[in-house]
Formats: sequence, structure tokens, C-alpha cells
Amino acid sequence: MSPPTRRTILVSILVGIAIGGAFALEQLLTARPDRPFGHTHPGHVTGWIGLGLILLVFVYSYRKRTAPTRRWPKGWFRVHMAAGVAGPLLILVHAGNHFHALVPILAMLAMGLVVLSGIIGQAVHYMVLRTLHDQRRELIDQGLSDDEIDARLHTMASQEKAFRFWQYLHAPVTLTFLVLTLLHMGGALFFGGF
Repeated sequence: MSPPTRRTILVSILVGIAIGGAFALEQLLTARPDRPFGHTHPGHVTGWIGLGLILLVFVYSYRKRTAPTRRWPKGWFRVHMAAGVAGPLLILVHAGNHFHALVPILAMLAMGLVVLSGIIGQAVHYMVLRTLHDQRRELIDQGLSDDEIDARLHTMASQEKAFRFWQYLHAPVTLTFLVLTLLHMGGALFFGGF
């Protein structure tokens, strides 16, 4: 097995710092030990904003599926990645290290798996992009237009086996997270009210 790349090490360090920072921020925001930040009004607002960012992640998937022959939605992919990091970090600030109920714990674990599989997906995406970049140069040399090149590259990307395998992992974990999140929200609203 080859040693980890500098990029992998950097991403791992940044993820660790972000998670530690979210937990530290939650500790700073918790005024009373018997009432964690997540159980306060600002804590609920933080959770809703985090959920909103997480839901923003799905715009990219929707755009990609509704117009498969159009140009790759690069801007939405950036939003997907940024919101896929910022949303879970806000959820960590909302939850902190106060794990006292099964459904929120399972939702947090599922969210962690979604983020982890997203980071792995980014690595797979990077490898696929390198291959597609090489293909793009060949298609340019053949004299194809930008639209034809983008259409062919989009088709090639959707047929990439490593990427398809990753999608079979990422999608069910994401669905599990969403179901657990809905259960958590329903329980919180039922037991705590608005």
C-alpha cells in the first residue's frame, strides 16, 4: 500500500481541526451544564441553519439529473461540497458532545458516514477528473466543439465504474441520514414543542 499523499494528510488534518473546533465552539456557547447549547433557542436556530445547508447539497444532485445532456453544473458542485462541510459542522455545534438519545446519535453517525463518503467521493471525483482532463485534450485535438466535448465527457463520467460504485454507497447512507434526521426533528418537536 502506498503512503498517504500530502493532500490526504492535509484534508485529514483540516477535518480533525473542523470537528474539534465545532465541539469547542459548542462548549463555549453552553452557558449551563444542565442545558446544552443545542437545547437553547440559538442552538435550535443553528441546527435549522445546518439542516438548510445540508438540504442545499441536494440542488446539485437535482440539477445533474434533470439536465444530463447539458454542461456539467460546476458551480452547484462547489456549493454541494461547501454546504456538505458547513452544514454538518453547524449540526455538530448544535449537538455538541451531548449524546443522550438513540435517534440523534444514529443521525449523527449517519451524517458522519455521509460526510466521510463524500470526502472519499471527492477523491474518486478527483481521479476521474484527471482521466477526463486527458480525454478532453484528445477531443480538443479531434476538433470537437465545447458543447460536444462537455456532452461526451459527461457521458464518460457517468459510466465511470469507480464513481458508480461510490454512488451506490453514498446514496443509501444519505437516505438513512435523512430519515433519521426527520425522526429526530419529529421527536424534538413532539417532546419539546416549537
